[in-house]
Parts: sequence; structure tokens; C-alpha cells
Amino acid sequence: MVKYILKRLFQSLVVILLVVCVVFFLLRLMPSDYFFTEDELMKFTESQKYAKLERLGMMEICPQCHGSGLEGDSACSRCRETPQDAKGPGYVGRSVFAQLGDFFADMLQMRVFNAKGKEVKSIEPVSIVNYWKMKSAGEDPFNGKLKDDYSTRVMFNLGKSIRLEKNQYVTDVIAVKMSVSMRIGLISLAVSLVLGVVLGVLQARYKDKLFDHIGTGYTVVVNAVPRLVIYTVFMIAGASIFGLPMRYDATAPQPWLTMVLPIVCLSVGSTAGYMLWTRRYMVDELNKDYIRLAKLKGLSDRQVMFRHVLKNAFVPLAQYLPYSILLTVGGSLLVETFFAVPGMGPELTMAIGRYDLNLVQGIVLLYATMGILGVFLGDLLMTLIDPRIKLTGKGDVR
Repeated sequence: MVKYILKRLFQSLVVILLVVCVVFFLLRLMPSDYFFTEDELMKFTESQKYAKLERLGMMEICPQCHGSGLEGDSACSRCRETPQDAKGPGYVGRSVFAQLGDFFADMLQMRVFNAKGKEVKSIEPVSIVNYWKMKSAGEDPFNGKLKDDYSTRVMFNLGKSIRLEKNQYVTDVIAVKMSVSMRIGLISLAVSLVLGVVLGVLQARYKDKLFDHIGTGYTVVVNAVPRLVIYTVFMIAGASIFGLPMRYDATAPQPWLTMVLPIVCLSVGSTAGYMLWTRRYMVDELNKDYIRLAKLKGLSDRQVMFRHVLKNAFVPLAQYLPYSILLTVGGSLLVETFFAVPGMGPELTMAIGRYDLNLVQGIVLLYATMGILGVFLGDLLMTLIDPRIKLTGKGDVR
């Protein structure tokens, strides 16, 4: 079991790294102008642009002419070999593999914080690799700028937002947005899971009766009608009948009231899904021989439903539960846009629309990690609920 877990973790890590590498290579195919803000494109001179690209690790001073080469016939041979759109006077483009190496090397940084816990912006962060290299060589990584009340911390780094959240760390942007999405997403997931499973059990219990027909009609309507139409109906009904706010506002006197409609709308579709699958799995279990044997032994319908049927029917649902929990950090594009929730949902589309490449890269990494870990944890949860399921070994192997 331990060997399998380690193997799956290694496989998951490899897949995540491959996703990061592919996204990194694709984003580096974009024109270099997208690595500047709009103000920088208008105000920067050519030399300033090349200097920033050098700081970003995308270009380097020509090692042959040491930066003295000029464009045209007087340029050195190395500068002339570099594509015209990827170089400047005395600069040459760096290999994308070298840039990827810098990205991974700089993923962990040592940053300096003052006594109040705020980062000292005047002191440049140092990658953990360079930090230990300089420490081992007896050098000061921060050139004597550390004061007595300053402290250093190891921080995860994915670069800074270029356009959408200018000069803010991508990790900080994601952390703020993620907390909002998780707060709403986890509550809606809990509501939909409880309602969906309970109503699905009742549908299976009263199969082909009025309650079952009503539940089936609900799932059909939810899956057939466009979600925006459903959200509009709930928003109008909630505002006109119950007086609920139509927009999310964390600064409102009662901020929890502004969360009600987004939570309800997020729960509508998930509840229908849990109802549908719980009913389907339970109806399948009710037709098996061990259920007939349990009834012949004198167990009541309630005991059969909850002790035997529900436990076995919940196993397939449990596989996707960790995945659903982890993906709450991604938010919902429709709901968060519809109710102006400042969460993760619309962040990726806005980052793509503004060509904020570092932010796009960070969000894709987050989604890939959550999705892969969710599938892995789902398999483990199934083995905990049903010990008959074996992830390794001969015979019935999952």
C-alpha cells in the first residue's frame, strides 16, 4: 500500500511538472511585448525594454561582444544570428530551457520581513539555491542590508503579476482570491452533498412514487435549462421575496447575507447531480442478492437502506469527493461573475484577456495540482470506506 502511494505521488508530481513545462513553453512563444505593462510599452525606451527582459531572464548580454555590438553590419556574428525580433543592441535571447531552469530554481525564495510581518520591498528576494550557495561560500546574500529586527522566510514564488494585479506576487493574488472562492464553495458543497444524498436516498426508497417523480423532474429541469437562466430566477426571487442582496459585498454590515444567493446557485446543479447518482447507485444495489437475504433475515427497510445499501452506493460518489473539495479553490466562473464575487472563477479568463502570462501560469499550475491530487485522494478514500477495494495486488486490481 505504501509502495503504491509513493508511486502514485511520484506519477502525480511528474504529470504536474509536465503541465508546468508545456504551459511555460507555450507562453514563451508569445511576443515579448506581453511581458510589459501598458505604461511600460508607451514610456520605456528600447534599451529599457531590453534591460527588463534581461532582468526577467529572457535575454542576456551577448557573450561574444559583451554588449557592445550594434544592429546591422557592425553587429558581432552572435548578434546577427539571433532573430531580429528577439534581440537588441548587444543582447541575445536566452534558451527557453535555461529560462525554465531559472523558473524552477527561483520557485523557492528567501524574502525579508520587518518586525510587523510586512515584506521589505527595498531588499530583493534571493532564490533558495543562490541563498545556500552564498551562505556556504561565506558571503552575505543580502549585502549587509538586514537589520536586527528583520527576519527571513522561505516563500513559494511564481513570479509577479504583469498587468492584472501589477507587481503583486502571483501567489499573493491567488491566496486572496482562493480564500473567497473556498469560503463559498465549501459551504455550497456541504449543502449540495447533504441535500443531494438525502433526497437521492428518499427517491430510491420511494421509487416510482410521487416523490421520485418530483425529484426526477427537478434533475431534468436543472440539467436542461441554461444555468444563467436558473441563476437569474433565483436572484430575482431571492431579492424580491426574501430581500437578499443581489451582489456579493464583504464590507456590508451583514456580509453573510450577500453570500446566500451565490451559495444557493452553486448548490443547485451539484444537488441535482448527487440526487441523480445516489438514486441510480442505490437502485442498482437494491436489486442485488445480498439485499434480498438481508430482508429475509428480518431487517427493516430502514436498516437495509442505511446499513447496507447507502454504504455501498456511496463508494462511487466518494471517489470524486476530494476532487470536488479541492476544486472549490478554483471557484465558479458563472456564479462569481454573475454575483460579482472577487474569487478565482473569473481570474483565469481575465488574466488571459489581459495577457498576464505569469498569473495564467500560476493559475494553471494550481488547477493541475488540485485536479491530479483530487483523483489520487479519491482512490484512497474509496479504500477507507470499502476495505474490499484493493489498490494493488492480484485479482481485482484498481
